[in-house]
Amino acid sequence: MSNIEARLFGLLAIIWGTVLVYFYHSFRIKKYLAPDFHHLVLMGGIGTIVLGIYHLWYPKEKKQNPSCDHDHDHDDDCTDCHHEHDGHGPVITYTLTLLPLLGALYLTQDKLSDYGIARKSSATKDTLAKIAPPPPFTLEDLEKRVPKNANGEFQLSIVTPTYIAGDREVEPIFEGLPVEFEGRLGELQKNNEDGARKRIYRSIISCCAADMTIVDIPLAFEEETLTPAMGEWVKACGILTFETHGSDRFPLLKVRQVEPAEEPYSEFLLRQ
Repeated sequence: MSNIEARLFGLLAIIWGTVLVYFYHSFRIKKYLAPDFHHLVLMGGIGTIVLGIYHLWYPKEKKQNPSCDHDHDHDDDCTDCHHEHDGHGPVITYTLTLLPLLGALYLTQDKLSDYGIARKSSATKDTLAKIAPPPPFTLEDLEKRVPKNANGEFQLSIVTPTYIAGDREVEPIFEGLPVEFEGRLGELQKNNEDGARKRIYRSIISCCAADMTIVDIPLAFEEETLTPAMGEWVKACGILTFETHGSDRFPLLKVRQVEPAEEPYSEFLLRQ
């Protein structure tokens, strides 16, 4: 490796480390990692920058073996020759490394596309058990722990009714409860034969974006209601109930109204 190649490698490492530190100090890392792992990104970025600075400051050129004659034919036997006879060169290597990085940094919207959301399945109770505590078990507990909006509706997490659906002891407490949920408004694919239902959903990330799943609740409109555009952040208010499909129980919100809401700092329901 020549001096110029060593310095190019150092510059490449500094760019990569700077991107990691940028993600740590910006809001963007919230979209990809749970807070437990943020400090690891910072440490990795700083370490990579230090490595890059070292290579810029102390480039080491690999010395060729003086016993090897570089004028020899490559078909000759030269067992002590350590120079590189092939390769595509540092420019192509660094270009192939930097272009995808900078392109992804600039073009990525830090959110799931409609296609990505459609591919993510709804969370199961096993998934929810790992990231959400059990809900309160009495109506009195709800009154004490869960706030209400101006209309007296409980401001519940979407996780809660999904978690307790089918529980013989807890589900009756929530049946018929006036509630409010926050999330994104979306189309409902399952159990929607007439196409009239929508859904409100949120994303759950317990470690990183790769393990993200979707928690949703179907919305049944008892009468014609104006709704925001699909994908918008909303508040959905109404009466919580449950229904059976096959052998499973699912929550259902009988909508009173759906109105636009301000998107939170991070829409992900992170590990408790």
